[in-house]
Amino acid sequence: MPAIDKIGIIVYSDDPKSLAMAMNLGQVALAMDTEVIVYFTFDGLTHLMAGEKDLGDFERMVEAGVPDPYDMLGDFVETGDELVTTVACTTTIDMLGWDREGMDDAVTTEFAGAAAFLDETADAAHVFSFG
Repeated sequence: MPAIDKIGIIVYSDDPKSLAMAMNLGQVALAMDTEVIVYFTFDGLTHLMAGEKDLGDFERMVEAGVPDPYDMLGDFVETGDELVTTVACTTTIDMLGWDREGMDDAVTTEFAGAAAFLDETADAAHVFSFG
């Protein structure tokens, strides 16, 4: 199997299931020593916000043994070290009038717009989106 050097992931939904799928893919990529850039935009930005998280309907899955997607996000950033970049979309933050200080520093590694994400992933093998 050929090596994959880099992938991009776009998360644009506030559904914890979308985050769980993105983190699962990201963890597999990390296990393959692949760089992962995750771009959180629109409603997906809520995953990076500090504070309590509502799992909604996904809570039933967590109770059944599926990992909590917010724990997965924290582990992904922590274990990924230099291979992981999580980007909070500045355009969306500005458009919604949100404060960057409201983003959780433990899981937000960068603030940038779409142009920066496209530049960073120009040489990516694949870009996936979860919404």
